[in-house]
Amino acid sequence: MSIIDTDHGPVRGSEEGGVRRYAGIPYAAPPVGPLRWARPQPVEPWSGVHDGTRFGNTAIQSIDTKMVDFRSEVSEDCLYLNVWTTATDTDARQPVMFWIHGGGFLNGTSSASAYDGAALARAGVTVVSVNYRLGAFGFFNHGETGTNFALQDWVAGLEWVRANIRNFGGDPDNVLIFGQSAGAAAVRALLHAPSARGLFHRAVIMSAGYEPYAAVETPDFERTRRASVGLLERLGAATVAEARKATAEQVRAASLQESGIFPPEGQLHTPANLVWYPTVDGLTMVDDFAGWADDVPVMIGVTADEARLFMQPNAVYAHPEVDVADAYTPEVLANMVRRLAGEQGDAVLAVYAESDLSPYEAIADITSEAVWFEPAKASIDRFATVGRTVYPYRFTRVSPGNRASGMLAYHSAEVPYVFGNLAEGADYDDADLDVSRAAQGAWVSFARDGRPSRPDGTAWAAYRPESPLGEVIDAVSMPATVELSQVGALLARLRHG
Repeated sequence: MSIIDTDHGPVRGSEEGGVRRYAGIPYAAPPVGPLRWARPQPVEPWSGVHDGTRFGNTAIQSIDTKMVDFRSEVSEDCLYLNVWTTATDTDARQPVMFWIHGGGFLNGTSSASAYDGAALARAGVTVVSVNYRLGAFGFFNHGETGTNFALQDWVAGLEWVRANIRNFGGDPDNVLIFGQSAGAAAVRALLHAPSARGLFHRAVIMSAGYEPYAAVETPDFERTRRASVGLLERLGAATVAEARKATAEQVRAASLQESGIFPPEGQLHTPANLVWYPTVDGLTMVDDFAGWADDVPVMIGVTADEARLFMQPNAVYAHPEVDVADAYTPEVLANMVRRLAGEQGDAVLAVYAESDLSPYEAIADITSEAVWFEPAKASIDRFATVGRTVYPYRFTRVSPGNRASGMLAYHSAEVPYVFGNLAEGADYDDADLDVSRAAQGAWVSFARDGRPSRPDGTAWAAYRPESPLGEVIDAVSMPATVELSQVGALLARLRHG
């Protein structure tokens, strides 16, 4: 295996099936001790050759995930990235796809098998995935420290790409950032980050990172500031210096209690409840699009049944002890509608009363509409109104396994298709392989030249207010009008008055 030079020292990787992987590369100093709640600092150059055959540490997880195999250790020392490539010629100039994982800013890792970049790399791109600080480690907010440390981690990762990616066959002048769920909110935050400007050239926002919710409170600066005060109280710390002396486990436990993951009585958890989040602080993240160069196009989309990850037919997110018969009742539906639809709650309930949806189906529907579909449409319209090039999509493919389980096209269902990592077995069939080729081809063509295309080479239509087209990704992908449902239109009234 060839050894690749980086700014901080050489890295040895591994190779399988013609793809070279360089894993666990430090892109910033360990954010521990005095560097807890500080901007990422430069890596100290290493002597010898760094072992890039193993993944670097995963960030501290806010929720107990002992049953999940991260393929790495869990540690506060977590600022590592991974590279997959088929070319190490500095003249290869392959498009770079920079992946930011999801997990509600509470959990997740770049080393998860679902995010393995080998199949994408075979399509002629250089893939980079990054770990970053989670929970209160990444979003603590205090006058002495500032906030948005995870956002600063993403920027540091992109700066590493700019300095080093040519040695891995990548083009530092053609970098696509993409992420799903919290990773999509990270991509949206980078559009608002002055320090990120010029570090990326295309962006994909997958199932998060939209406009504020129409009816419910959206994570903001004051919310993280209040949670940070609560964190210090839970740690028994009067100062930041004292809190830095707490163990990582103590911070993790306090972070979870302040995370917003536990919903109010009579309601179910939704991502709208989350607290630890990138927020506008006027410095690292601003109100306007200071990080978004005028010539950077954006893809933005949803899956057809987003909320079913959180409201599963046979389980209740974060509350496995709760019987679904007690969770998906008409009373819970009414509570969720009034929370998510505000003044339009009665009108929304009337729509569901005239439908044939069960309480479970209606709960999943109002959550998808309020948290994903209507805010996504608001973002698409905003981007187009300010003259940006935007390509909307809706992923509707339901695999045989997801049809049988009732999960349908749930939140994150598109990820294995884009990465080309469909698991073998009864969950997927030959049609799913075709969908994967179509989805991956669209993402790769967008990375290459800024315009997604179908397998036959025809390009997607860019969205325009006078021609509001987006792409439906399914067994047969095709353009379709981007429009709100009856419930979505009621929510939009709250936004537009």
